[in-house]
Amino acid sequence: VRAEGNPVLLLDAGDAMSGAPLVGVWQRDRAGLPHPVASAMNALGYDAMALGNHEFDYGPVGIDTARAASHFPWLAANVVRRDGSPAFAPSLVKELNGVRIGVIGLCTPAVPLLADSAQWAGYVFLSPFEVARKEVARLRGAERCDVVIALAHTGLEKNPRTGEVRKGDAPGENFGHQLASEVPGLDVVILAHTHEAIPFVNIGGAVVTQAGRSAEGLGRVDLKLTRETPASPWKLARPFASYAAFGDSTATDEAFAKQFATYGERTKAALDETVGETATDLAAPGGRFADGPLWQLIHRAQLEASGADVSLAALFAADQRIPAGPVRVRDLMRLYPYENSLVTLEMSGAELKDALEQSARYLAAYTFEDGRPLAEPGMPAWNFDMAMGVTYEVDLTKPVGDRIQHLAYKGEPLAPERKLRVVVNGYRAAGGGDFVMIRRAKRIGRPAMSAPEAVLAYVKQGGRLGGPFEPSWTLLPDYAPAPERGLIDRLVRLGVAPREEVMHLIPNEPARRVDLAYWLGRAFGWKSNRPSGAFGDVPDELEPWLDGILAKGVLGADGRGERFDPFRPATVMTALDWSERCARRANFALAGTALGDESFWSSLVTGVSLRGTPGRGGIPFDASLSRAQWLGMLSNLRYPRLRVIETTDFHGAILGGQRERRTNRPIGGSPAVAAAVEHYRAENPAGTVLIDGGDLFQGTMISNLQFGRPVVEQMNFLGYAAAAIGNHEFDWTADTLKSRVLNMRFAALGANMLERKSNKRPWWVRSDTTVTRRGVKVGIFGLAYPGTPRVTMPAYVAHLRFADDSLTAAPLPAKLRKAGASVVVAVGHIPAETDSTRKARGDIARLARSIKGVDGWFGGHSHNVVDDVIENAPVMIAGANGQWLAIADYTVDPVARAVIPAETSHRNMPIYADEFPIDSAWVAHVERWNAEVGPVAAEVLGRSAHPLDRNRPEATIGNLICDAMRFSSGADIALQNPGGMRANMAAGTVTRAMVYDVMPFDNTIVTVELTGAEVRLALEQALRGERITQVSGIRYVVNLDAPPMQRVVSVTNPDGSPFDEAKTYKVAANNFMASGGDSYDALGQGRNKVDSGFVIRGAMEAFVRDRCKDGGTLEIKADGRITSTRR
Repeated sequence: VRAEGNPVLLLDAGDAMSGAPLVGVWQRDRAGLPHPVASAMNALGYDAMALGNHEFDYGPVGIDTARAASHFPWLAANVVRRDGSPAFAPSLVKELNGVRIGVIGLCTPAVPLLADSAQWAGYVFLSPFEVARKEVARLRGAERCDVVIALAHTGLEKNPRTGEVRKGDAPGENFGHQLASEVPGLDVVILAHTHEAIPFVNIGGAVVTQAGRSAEGLGRVDLKLTRETPASPWKLARPFASYAAFGDSTATDEAFAKQFATYGERTKAALDETVGETATDLAAPGGRFADGPLWQLIHRAQLEASGADVSLAALFAADQRIPAGPVRVRDLMRLYPYENSLVTLEMSGAELKDALEQSARYLAAYTFEDGRPLAEPGMPAWNFDMAMGVTYEVDLTKPVGDRIQHLAYKGEPLAPERKLRVVVNGYRAAGGGDFVMIRRAKRIGRPAMSAPEAVLAYVKQGGRLGGPFEPSWTLLPDYAPAPERGLIDRLVRLGVAPREEVMHLIPNEPARRVDLAYWLGRAFGWKSNRPSGAFGDVPDELEPWLDGILAKGVLGADGRGERFDPFRPATVMTALDWSERCARRANFALAGTALGDESFWSSLVTGVSLRGTPGRGGIPFDASLSRAQWLGMLSNLRYPRLRVIETTDFHGAILGGQRERRTNRPIGGSPAVAAAVEHYRAENPAGTVLIDGGDLFQGTMISNLQFGRPVVEQMNFLGYAAAAIGNHEFDWTADTLKSRVLNMRFAALGANMLERKSNKRPWWVRSDTTVTRRGVKVGIFGLAYPGTPRVTMPAYVAHLRFADDSLTAAPLPAKLRKAGASVVVAVGHIPAETDSTRKARGDIARLARSIKGVDGWFGGHSHNVVDDVIENAPVMIAGANGQWLAIADYTVDPVARAVIPAETSHRNMPIYADEFPIDSAWVAHVERWNAEVGPVAAEVLGRSAHPLDRNRPEATIGNLICDAMRFSSGADIALQNPGGMRANMAAGTVTRAMVYDVMPFDNTIVTVELTGAEVRLALEQALRGERITQVSGIRYVVNLDAPPMQRVVSVTNPDGSPFDEAKTYKVAANNFMASGGDSYDALGQGRNKVDSGFVIRGAMEAFVRDRCKDGGTLEIKADGRITSTRR
């Protein structure tokens, strides 16, 4: 930034001096070195920093040490000493290029609620607003500042776009929004504390920005000032703020790194020191949702350091794992990264329960709904303290404030009045996280060491690591932390698993054969009304279900006599075998008649966390099975989930290269499509069906010059099940399409596509297909666009008839269900629109409302994203050009052979090229497909002086196309339909590929003779569908609010002179329009029609070359040839 040459002010918004291992190592052994962070900031030339709450981590002495080492001021206008004198400089004034800039520093006033009182002793924190108003007035007045910046260690307490309030850990902690809104005279507000990256937002009269955390990026504010004369005051144009993250490609300053290498080397050596050993892995298998060895290590250290009865602590690194073997300092510093002090309190049983209830607010209410998170969104994990020294349950099905159940101390219920010694960190002792009951508790001790030091000391002294583990607490339902939670919840929602039975499932206990039989009986409703009494040692409530399933004889030899052995631990193989036998008895759609459908077995273990030596298909057949794992398998068996993924209107977009306007992220391209499909298929590998809504090939040079072959190869690789036939599939004639279909390893569907002579479908086109997934048959029928003759070359489909879509579709769902389909979906090249509420309307919505028995409608043609539900069925369109996936997930009841609508979910997902890892094999495919085409595509034709677009009413891309057709054909007038213009064109170099993107179709130039009145009629015919025809050789005015066929207000010659409607003109258009396509009937009926055979792309290339010869540039811009009186 400095190298750009403008003066730079370098600022930090606080929390600079603490929080990294490097600082912690230096604090424990300084070795005569100055403060590392202050020294680094000195070297970088910082001008000032604001005081943050973590500057107090090492107390007043730590602050004095760091300040003394800093060659720049620490700013905090609202922090004073107890006598009211300033503790820090309130502000800084710098003059840069004659501009006076004032920077006021502010600290969050919530420090007393976020840190132990010993850490901020001697300081008083004032309300920042009155202080800021006075200081800003002083800076504007006495200091004559032209620009005033607030450098504030606080966050935004309100979302500036939605107004949603963001609650902090303590009252008044975050005040950035109020500061910018209510303190006049601020030009820029730079925030911190909440670790957000906020590039730019306007609040009040100020620009607000925040630069993330941990030097992961750089915030930048650009100030531009002007004045009329040297004596005039400076005027600030609107500041612009931005944020740039540092990536792996950001170059390291080698001199700077060398200067501070000693600190890094000492830190690495200290972190790599071995301080203990663990016999087993130390981890948190359930994350923060289950007690675990890592959490208990913190507790044991705090109890050892304090002598307390009970420890309260949060788990900061829920994903950490310390492998069996040596334990290093770095392992422990990650476990507890903050330099919190420890405080011992006296609390009653009632107060301790209140504290645990407050902590439990971190957890979301448990409703057994699909996909509901266990933690409340936005609740910081560091405010989720759990306890050791007492035992208890947290019942998430109960209301907030009444979740802590069976709280006990030393095996006895904890009396509300019982006094206990409780150790917490200094942050919590101050009431951080709104733990008011802890802040009010009596302090009875202050261990000499900090929390991280206590952990380190505990391990060094040979504290217990590894070995048997006994949890102090559990969530209810107790399977909530298990990977199988969603599967078990499904059994609860659908009535297989009574809620009261699974609340205390004991999920990690081994599943026994009696458990398998009982739950299979419940799942399929196989219950005996007359208990046999044969199972005297089995609980009475289980016996009717055991009798019922054994009576069905579905367990084979295992269900006979002593071989049943109800209390023997079940293996994965037993569960698979018994499940398949039950599925076959219930007439699931399984392969063959012999047992051992490995595809079905794979579907049963999807989402189940099996462990053991993998066998065929990666399944550990001999492994034992836990109760949670078994119920996960049962859920997959009884109510399998199927996923339908749709792409549509790919148009040969193999190379991608586009960026999404909203995010500027790369989107689309074959490698990205493949990566996205494989990612979402991997979430349900045995249950995914991949389909496409048509218009597969036509649209890019790489596809067109190979007549779509690469696209078919791509779809074969990806394992498509079916694709509808789109109108552009006929752009190279039906014979070429047939050749492509014969290479497809998936069904080409067009139920309403009929030969005129026979009134039957062509033999190579199917009306429907059926695939089997997870023991369920899925029927797919497909529809071509009924209006295909109007939107492709009529001559290419003259031998075909496209029948009414409704009449064609009506009998197909019943036909497919009669053939055994439990799920029926329709895919068609059928368009839709969405209104302002995102509700679908148009052809596919009409079909969804009128055709019964369809579980999902997937369309195309309209190139938009549609996601709606009509008649309990998702109605979806996945955009276009390989940039979106439409995904619908179904839960199926194979016994009832029906989808369960309440369990259906659906969404459209963008295909960002930087979202998922790209498979190098797909890059190789694209390179192979592009090997011959690439050099042709890269050929430079010239340069465009301006970007060309497809905006309405006058599109500059349309001007280029029409001018090129007139130039090539010698016509008086040229017309271009807006639907044929497929891309914008950037200013600068123009290549053949860019022309191809604009005009990918192989349309030729046709000339026809029309009278002026007929030209006007052609314009009106297009405007019936609000299509504004692009022109050359005339000007015209449109009013889209006028009635159809009265929307052309006027037509004139290019010079503005009257247009002679009686005169005959030579008109150039593409062969599609000249055949009457897109409702251009006047062109279709024109006289002396001549097809030049010259493709429009060639005319465009020649036109660009001609205009750019001898070093010229293409000068195409809007010239008023089309104007609109409305809209």
